[in-house]
Amino acid sequence: MFRFWVTCFLTALPCLGFSQQSWKELWHLELDSTAIWDIDPIHQSIIYQNQNIQKRDAKGQIMLQESIKSLGNIQKIDAQNPLKIALFSEDQQSICFLDNALALQGDCIYLSDLNVSLAASMSASIQTDRIWIYDEPNSKLELITLRNGQGQQVQNVKGLLNMKSIVNMQEIDNRLFLFDEENQVAWFDQFGNFIDVATLTPGKPIYPIQDYFLIAEGKNIQTVDLNSEFVAFFFAGDHVLDSKILKMEVSGDRLYIQTQTMLYCFKIVQ
Repeated sequence: MFRFWVTCFLTALPCLGFSQQSWKELWHLELDSTAIWDIDPIHQSIIYQNQNIQKRDAKGQIMLQESIKSLGNIQKIDAQNPLKIALFSEDQQSICFLDNALALQGDCIYLSDLNVSLAASMSASIQTDRIWIYDEPNSKLELITLRNGQGQQVQNVKGLLNMKSIVNMQEIDNRLFLFDEENQVAWFDQFGNFIDVATLTPGKPIYPIQDYFLIAEGKNIQTVDLNSEFVAFFFAGDHVLDSKILKMEVSGDRLYIQTQTMLYCFKIVQ
């Protein structure tokens, strides 16, 4: 359920209230629109493009860079554990893990070995040694324990929730979110128990924060409370960003925005 009046969207940030938040730009860098990236809990950015992966510090300065051509094309990075960064290749149907020095940790996991027919997406879990997998042909959501290949399953996800093809999934604040190709979103608790489902405007970048959703429109971002249908301004980028927003992510008190040519980092002004 959604509550807007009294809940703060993150403990590190003030309550949203009814006014637009004030943001200070910390850094920006040139980034291809096809680049893949994620932010870890200590504000380090992990970026993949042109078959290279790099780590940048909280100031946006490059720390490490490695070629990972041998791993195939990467479709997703999950850096919620900075000591075990997950790389998902939909083409290879594999998940590989990197340590904090961007070195490969052991062998990559091939999802066929876990009896997954065709994974459309994955997400690391806050639970130790577990990952989420969505098996598209079987419409099956799985929480798999890596050490033994055992897991919990939610069957017939698309049929039960009337969703289209799943294009992304992400565990955020102990909730797992599934996103389909028409911007319908379903979310579950950390054990796979269904919580709710909502349909948002198709074709717009979205990001969940506790009981709200951030929705981008051009260069601007709004917060939406689906229960009350209340909309509030969150970020005004008309005079700041070079082009429209393609992706956004919140980490602590920072907002990260990818446009067609840049990646920006902003910090909320208290």
